[in-house]
Formats: sequence, C-alpha cells, structure tokens
Amino acid sequence: MSKVKKISENIVEIDGERFIKEDSKGWLDIPELKTSIEVEVHDKDKSWDELNLKDREKELLTAEQCIWLANSKYAKQLKMDGSSSKDDFFIQQPFNQNRKNGYVAWFIVDSVVAYLNCVRYSDYSYSSLGVRFSKKFLKGSKK
Repeated sequence: MSKVKKISENIVEIDGERFIKEDSKGWLDIPELKTSIEVEVHDKDKSWDELNLKDREKELLTAEQCIWLANSKYAKQLKMDGSSSKDDFFIQQPFNQNRKNGYVAWFIVDSVVAYLNCVRYSDYSYSSLGVRFSKKFLKGSKK
C-alpha cells in the first residue's frame, strides 16, 4: 500500500517521491516552445529546499523561456506582463557556477521591471515567490 503525504495544495508525496497535482485546465499549451506551462504560480512563501526542487529543476522554466514568454502574446495570461507583483517563481539556474555555490534562480516581474535573480540561497523565500512547472508535449498530442 502506497503512503501518500500532502506537501502543499499542489504537491503530494507518494512513497517518498513528489508529484505535482495535474489539472488540465491549469496548464497552457505553448506550441512555439513545444511545452505546457502551469498558468498559476503556487506554493508561495516556501523555499527551494522546502519544496525539494533540486530533484525537479528540469521541470521549471529556463531563463530563455521566461524571456520569450514575457515578450509573447501569452504574457498577460501568465501574469508575466507586469499586471501582478505577487507571481514571481523559481526557474532553472542558468549558471553552473551559481549552482555550484548553492544559489537558485527566479523570474521577477512587476509594473516597473522584469528580471532574473540568480543569486539567492536555496533556503530563501518570500511571500510572492512560488513555483510554476512546465512539461514538454509531443507533436500531435495535447500534453
């Protein structure tokens, strides 16, 4: 029998492995990137360490994807257009040296500025920082 533990509203742990709760309505297909992205940022005010994101970093957006999305027709729907200052999220660390030093990265946007912060320790959190996962989908399939 599997042991299920609720980590947060969107993350569960089954036999020691963590999974994101999938809701097809909560994902936006981005054909140009061949990926689906969670529309809402979740699990705010928790650190990288608390969410055990080290093992799931490949499921986070890259810096390049964030830049593309913030300049795309999808920016408003994803609140990456400056319409929200409460939807910053962790991303993949783009710099090997920073990763080696234990730093994590995130995308930040508000009505004045958008930028990538790549030098915070993995135990750092604040109320607007959360998680947005992405997943690749194959040509011809919805997900």
